[in-house]
Amino acid sequence: MEENKTELSKLLRKKRYTRFYILGFVDAEGCFSIAIKKQDDARFGWVLDPIFQVTQHKNSRSVLELIKNELVCGRIIEKSGQPDTLVYLVDNRRQLAEKIIPFFEKYKLITKNGDFEKFKEVVNCLENKEHKNLEQFKHLVRKVFEMNFEGKQRRYAIDEILHNLKEQDPQRLNARHPE
Repeated sequence: MEENKTELSKLLRKKRYTRFYILGFVDAEGCFSIAIKKQDDARFGWVLDPIFQVTQHKNSRSVLELIKNELVCGRIIEKSGQPDTLVYLVDNRRQLAEKIIPFFEKYKLITKNGDFEKFKEVVNCLENKEHKNLEQFKHLVRKVFEMNFEGKQRRYAIDEILHNLKEQDPQRLNARHPE
């Protein structure tokens, strides 16, 4: 493990290489995802929650620290239920928009580029408050289901979410969220 830290410190001395190292590492071990969470007090009963993460065994914490220091945002936490696994996590939308997205626009991913492009579109729409329109929200939900193996690991099916959106009472929504 000490040998790994020595190699990382050598890498840190050459900033350009560090960024390409991070790029490759994220292309292999990173994930751009948008959680869809049922939330009764949300405008349409659901929220879109963008998350960027990189998972690694606790013995490789130095790699996650390197990524965190270079991207100047996020945090490192223990993965729930897996004490030997750490997660570098960025779930703050502003940090995603101002730090993560610009980094991966400049340093292009290969294997995860499709998910990144969809992630970027959703985050930008959320930042521009385009999700407050029901039709745009539906578009974003569909976009989210195109990511990460087309939603195969999701708790809710896309049809269930879209159907539930249709059931929302517009008068109740306007009373709760006046424009």
